[in-house]
Amino acid sequence: MSDKKKTTRLPLAAAAIDCAAGLAAALFETLANDMIYGGAPSTAFRLGMGALERLLLTLACVALIAWAGYGRLFRPALKGGRVAALAALCVALANFPFIALAGGELAYTSDPALLALFGLNCLAVGLFEECAFRGLLFPLLLSAFEKRDVRRADVLAILASSAIFGLFHLVNLFAGAGIGPTLLQVGYTFLVGCMFAALTLFTRSVLPAVLIHALYDVGGTAVSLGVADGPQWNAPSVAIMVAASLFAAAAVIVTLVLRKRGATDAFLERH
Repeated sequence: MSDKKKTTRLPLAAAAIDCAAGLAAALFETLANDMIYGGAPSTAFRLGMGALERLLLTLACVALIAWAGYGRLFRPALKGGRVAALAALCVALANFPFIALAGGELAYTSDPALLALFGLNCLAVGLFEECAFRGLLFPLLLSAFEKRDVRRADVLAILASSAIFGLFHLVNLFAGAGIGPTLLQVGYTFLVGCMFAALTLFTRSVLPAVLIHALYDVGGTAVSLGVADGPQWNAPSVAIMVAASLFAAAAVIVTLVLRKRGATDAFLERH
């Protein structure tokens, strides 16, 4: 076998193995939920298995990104995307329940190990979703639109990848989530996906989006994942989130309008 074929097949083989391992972990979690926990697994078990599954799937995505030639997206970068990064950071911080915490309405668990596991889970979610949707799907869509000479291929790729990202969350229906909350999640994950896709485009790196995504989840999923008790949202916190979101939307739109010609070609350079 030639070195070129080995270089091509190794990432695909690694992706297949990692994906199979991730699916096996998910199957084990499902069986353990029923056979060991009787349908009521502990928070630590859910967080640990969720982190393990997503980290394995992240490895599969990284292998596919390397195979596609977009490994450069893992290089730290902020030049060209500082405004977008600041806007995304504002949204992530606005997702934290600062007001509820200050008023004593919400409280985190005092178990340091559980909080550490929660943080690992949030990082794993950020890694998997950003690698899958912004590190792999987004550049593939952008490249496809560019080859067809689609006008504003960057905007179309942002919208298309984010729509798929939003629809991906329909899988929560199979986990017992209600239709209303799930559709609401599809809507706001589409908007968040647009923000992270634009951030990846502007910085030419997936790493800023990974870190800010993880921070966003640390603030927004503590109650749903069982490491905090109490209401997260009230009128002031909603107003702050709306203001942060409007700022982020304006920053993304203005930056897209002002982008120089050839910037997309630079983003799609393969290494």
